[in-house]
Amino acid sequence: MHRANTIVAWLFSLILVGLEIYALATDSRYKWDFIFLMILLWGVFAVRNWINLHPVHYALLGVFLLLHDLGMFGFYMTFPLGVEYDYWVHGFFGFVASLIVCRAYHFHGHYSPAFIVVATMVVMLGFSAFHEIFEYVGALLVGEGEGVLFIGAGDLDEWDTQKDMVNNVIGAAIGLSLYYAVWFWHGSGRNLAKSEN
Repeated sequence: MHRANTIVAWLFSLILVGLEIYALATDSRYKWDFIFLMILLWGVFAVRNWINLHPVHYALLGVFLLLHDLGMFGFYMTFPLGVEYDYWVHGFFGFVASLIVCRAYHFHGHYSPAFIVVATMVVMLGFSAFHEIFEYVGALLVGEGEGVLFIGAGDLDEWDTQKDMVNNVIGAAIGLSLYYAVWFWHGSGRNLAKSEN
């Protein structure tokens, strides 16, 4: 799994670098997002062994980062399938975060599934709250615009924070349901972990 995670890290790094070059060329405010996206991508990579990171989950994290970065092309002003793009991105974040956190809990200690579900939701909501506070502070410092430091399209609703966190919860519920469906399909998660390593 180490090699697969390394490939994922470098693949998404190259894609993000390409998008950063475009952002710099067009003077998009998303040029600042590159720093934070790379910190997140490589930060998770740095703790990959400690959290028993699965390459598929890591690749999904990379997809989430790309979905956010597509905002520089105006995606946050669109409504795919009639649903605001911002909702899709937050839902996907909840989905990805729940898979990564749930797996980390699952293979580190003897926790009941009920505890893991609750703990995963709490951690995921903590990530979500941090992001909303980060975005708020950024908006206070630099004003409206685009990107993670700015309040832009998809963030102008007075209930935006609450809606974002609800979509994170919906995504996390789907992620946890899928995780445990696969886990029960394969049998004991610990036996599955041993066979992967």
